[in-house]
Amino acid sequence: MNRSRPASMLAAVGLGFVAGFSLAWYLFSSPSPQPIGTAANADTAPAHAASAGLGGFPSIWSGGASAHLSTPKNATVEEIWAAGKSARNSFEASTEIQEKLRTAAKADPAALRSLIQRFDAERDPKAREMLKSVLSSIPSAEVIALSSRLAVSGSAVQREDGFEMLKQISSNSPEVRNLVRHALATEQSPAVLSQAVSALTPTVVAGPEAEAIVAQLNQLSLHQDPSVRSQSILQLAQWDKTGNTEGRLNSSLADPSPEVRQAAVAAIAETGSRSEDTKNALMQVIRNASESMQVKDGALYALQRFSLSKAEHDLYVQVRAQIDQQAKE
Repeated sequence: MNRSRPASMLAAVGLGFVAGFSLAWYLFSSPSPQPIGTAANADTAPAHAASAGLGGFPSIWSGGASAHLSTPKNATVEEIWAAGKSARNSFEASTEIQEKLRTAAKADPAALRSLIQRFDAERDPKAREMLKSVLSSIPSAEVIALSSRLAVSGSAVQREDGFEMLKQISSNSPEVRNLVRHALATEQSPAVLSQAVSALTPTVVAGPEAEAIVAQLNQLSLHQDPSVRSQSILQLAQWDKTGNTEGRLNSSLADPSPEVRQAAVAAIAETGSRSEDTKNALMQVIRNASESMQVKDGALYALQRFSLSKAEHDLYVQVRAQIDQQAKE
């Protein structure tokens, strides 16, 4: 077990939120569900078959089981997309098509525009997911504009897509930050709100704006949805430089949701707090017989920087041994 970066910390902080290669394998190997509706109203439009892509090229999910992706050396986006129809059951080929599309779009503005047009026109949910993954890895003005447009859509599905893309792009521009902050104040969908919170890229801003952002996050850390609470807790650790939210982080260690408790131990580790109150809250986590080993592992990591009494150290060693033993089983 890597003591410096336990699994629970990585899961809570969510480093590398989009696992592109795993996503590609899922997209190309699993059966296609009913497609979403039109781009203008993806929530309510009737589902329909999507057997062909933009410009008449066949969908890469329409069939085929070849494990090889054959394209010309300088293939266009359309040629790469069409060749992908043979990669459905191949992890290697499906990740290859993503990389080819990404490389083409980064090198050629026309190819990037073609990908954006294809994303807007595509109705197959799996195809849109793959295109979203590719576009999210290209932090260009065009992709930021697409993401921002989606984030203010009348469709909750598209708003969620937009904020997820902005999160991956990690833009710290004032325009994007204002867009996110507006969503934090007005968004009603918990799924969209959670993505919006996670899209708030930490950066240096003037004191009054930082205070306003921390106040928003503080309020959202009490939201009824655990995903919103957990994302808000993680962001608080990065935005609050005063230590005034320590009490909120400590109290989140006792949240009913394990997702929130896991986020809280990661957030406390991020802040570097060494207060006695924080230590006591972490010790309570590892004393709790019903707490998950993953959350306890995060608490142990955070406790490494504290001075412990003999009794506290003995408990620390005992729980550490239990987790290590479980990891071997």
